[in-house]
Amino acid sequence: MANVTNRRRRVRSGQLSLDEALIALFIGAMNANDHVAPDEAERAHHLIWSTRRFRRKSGDTVGKLIQDMRTVVEESNARTVIGRATKAIPARLRLSAFAVVADLLLADGKLEAPERRFLRGLGSELKLDHDSARQIIDVVVLKNQL
Repeated sequence: MANVTNRRRRVRSGQLSLDEALIALFIGAMNANDHVAPDEAERAHHLIWSTRRFRRKSGDTVGKLIQDMRTVVEESNARTVIGRATKAIPARLRLSAFAVVADLLLADGKLEAPERRFLRGLGSELKLDHDSARQIIDVVVLKNQL
């Protein structure tokens, strides 16, 4: 409980670690259209464990991080948390973070209007140029056709 309380304090003050920021983006993306498709939940699990940042951590550590960030996002203003998450992602990782979130949202093969708005806003908050964001989405759509 103390860990969640510390995270809440840091989130309110605008501070998120890179790991927290990435998990917050996953949670925000999955909640973008107010329901989580089974394909998205499965893809989120896969993406987390295939991402170099998380695959060397214990399941308990990552599970606690996910649960803590889910609590923070649910109890706070989700848009504010997402905004703070984008600020915690270094410029060199912004395209990668956007690509992973796009892959998550396209796991079920479609991009609903709220998910499109989420991606558009995420690209803007990450300060990505429109062409780069569009190319990433096009590649992820192509990848997910298999």
